[in-house]
Amino acid sequence: MSQFKTNIDPIEHLFGPLLGKTLLDIGCGRGRLSRALGKRGAVMTGIDPQAAMIDLAREIAPDATFVQASGEALPFEDNTFDGAVILNSLHHVPEPVLEAGLAEAMRVIKPGAVFLIMEPLAKGGYQAVFAPIDDETDVRAMALAKLDAFIERTGTKVILHAEYETMIPEENAESVLASGLRVDPSRAALIEEKRDEVTRLFDIHVRQTERGPALDQPMIAIALQKA
Repeated sequence: MSQFKTNIDPIEHLFGPLLGKTLLDIGCGRGRLSRALGKRGAVMTGIDPQAAMIDLAREIAPDATFVQASGEALPFEDNTFDGAVILNSLHHVPEPVLEAGLAEAMRVIKPGAVFLIMEPLAKGGYQAVFAPIDDETDVRAMALAKLDAFIERTGTKVILHAEYETMIPEENAESVLASGLRVDPSRAALIEEKRDEVTRLFDIHVRQTERGPALDQPMIAIALQKA
């Protein structure tokens, strides 16, 4: 494991100081990463394919720019950004277009700039607790395999390859289930079916930290530098 303790750490390590840096947040979701980096001085642009996520992101990070778009068809000119970040989203890109999405991220960053991929590994407490609702073991492995294939095929320079452990605050099993329902309301019946199992697993894996109860989630950070 590396010295990184949070998902912000590898970003600051690679892009710091953040003041004035133009960064693209790919798969921005509700905009929490864009908000955090914007507070540190970065000039943020976020993209997400879901209109509902873009609406939420605009609410919580009003100083950032958000565009509804897919990662494999970014609506930006070549060499636009000082860097790009994708956090917890690579494995959500459909397999047939995943390598195209990687190529698009490299296209829109400036020469010498970095594209940072941060992905959850298929292990740890959060993975174990959430698996009854959605076991992402295979899809996460697929995403990393596609990334490796892209690097080998293109000869892209890797300047960081590090595993690190994060802690995800979760008050109880109900907060995990509520999060899963927010992401996908169609899971309602499955969540009710698996409630007792998720509760049992939460009690096994929860850790008490200085900030309260949390579940560990090992991560991997891989940074690609554009020639």
